[in-house]
Amino acid sequence: MLTRQGEDETTHFRSERIECMNGKWFFAIRENTRMVGPFKSKDTAQKAAKAYAADVLAGHTEIDAMSHQFLMRAYSLT
Repeated sequence: MLTRQGEDETTHFRSERIECMNGKWFFAIRENTRMVGPFKSKDTAQKAAKAYAADVLAGHTEIDAMSHQFLMRAYSLT
């Protein structure tokens, strides 16, 4: 099994981070146990998850990344 950079070689369980609940799409984040969404489609949820990850990797706080997600949904940018 391939390991991510910085991880020890051990068994890691990964799951799909995109889920459909009651016809709405959400993505899970590591920083919190809750789901982010809802989104209209799986594709939109995947794009939002990538944007969230990019925000976090760029050094933005979780609150900044979540604010970005809210603005993207509010202005239909996703």
